Amino acid sequence: MRYSLMSGAGNLFAVLDGFEEGLPADPGALARAVCAGAPQGGLDPRPDGLLIARPGRKGGACAMELYNADGSRPETCGNGLRCIAKLVVDRGHVRGTHFVIEADAGPCECEVVLGKGGVTSARISMGKPRSIEREVVLEVPGHARVVATLVDMGNPHCVLLVEDERTAPVATLGPQLERHAHFPRGTNVEFLALRAEGAFLRVWERGVGETAACGSGACAAAVAARELGRAQLPLALQLPGGRLEVSADPSGVLRLSGPVEELASGELPVPGMSAR
Repeated sequence: MRYSLMSGAGNLFAVLDGFEEGLPADPGALARAVCAGAPQGGLDPRPDGLLIARPGRKGGACAMELYNADGSRPETCGNGLRCIAKLVVDRGHVRGTHFVIEADAGPCECEVVLGKGGVTSARISMGKPRSIEREVVLEVPGHARVVATLVDMGNPHCVLLVEDERTAPVATLGPQLERHAHFPRGTNVEFLALRAEGAFLRVWERGVGETAACGSGACAAAVAARELGRAQLPLALQLPGGRLEVSADPSGVLRLSGPVEELASGELPVPGMSAR
């Protein structure tokens, strides 16, 4: 089964083309295998998740299926949507630069930018925040009182304002909050620093761990900063893997813009699985 290794601002995905070949019978198990990393038999570098591009079934030009590194299936992913957009346009499955991608959280409008060699960046409609909770106090063993802004972007986010994201306890506090009793479905955790030189973000992603970038997390962080009176949209955020920009149209729908690229392609180095 062939794959493409794609990057959305450093967020890495193994992408399967469901337009051209059969889909795996157990994509969750396949995600766990390919995201195990070397030398466990997975890909090197280790992807954050598995994406499947397939024809749309509800009026969209195409659809995205996403599986985290642990095999779970999140509702949406801004960086993943941009990777899907590049694959379907570059391979001729979708014509034009404006189209709709179906995701579990709903339809997402997409606009791609073409350059030498195909799509170089994309802007994705991420919808309106479904809910926002300010100044939520969370008790976490081993940490002082944690005050967070909770943002539902179709998937859950817990945004923390920190003095410096570089020294924030992402690796320890992130997994504790991901599995906190306040979040029965788990949550993504954002560590946002707002300094004179800009907005800086690190993300502990539910079912994955720390990622180089998270599109829905960037949207949630931008919303939190706006709600707390610390920033306005559009807002550019610098993540370890690259720069993402969050803007809003007059109706309040958020739009996520950022780079996308294909890094490699090949056959999956895992046992084959029957197609579905």
